[in-house]
Amino acid sequence: MDFAPIIADVKAAKCAGFRYQRAGHQRYRDRVTVYRDGRLLFERFCYGEAAGLVFKLWAPGADDTGVPQWDFSKCNVTNARDEVPHQLTGAGQGGLVFDGRPARWECVDKLKNDKANGYGGPVNFFKNLFGGRK
Repeated sequence: MDFAPIIADVKAAKCAGFRYQRAGHQRYRDRVTVYRDGRLLFERFCYGEAAGLVFKLWAPGADDTGVPQWDFSKCNVTNARDEVPHQLTGAGQGGLVFDGRPARWECVDKLKNDKANGYGGPVNFFKNLFGGRK
């Protein structure tokens, strides 16, 4: 399964991206954001008193089989390769399934913009107007 239908949904909604979060109680809060230009962002947050961002990884896109091309060169977390989703294996009803695991990733936000990650108002306006990349 590839990300093309999800990216098409993001564009149809005129959003910067859709944010998905792993459902159920986990040790960490993991999120994947699929942007309208095909880029993917994985973020891991910890819970508790020292709650905050543990690490994030960008992928310029994914191949035709749904394997994100994560850029590990800018990540200083040694086990990041083991922690990120490796392949999209299902999508539908507002959620994603990665790596064939039963843990579902639910759509928690449809981002009109995401200034913190380079998808601010003017950028989105021009991408919506001219179609953006892909």
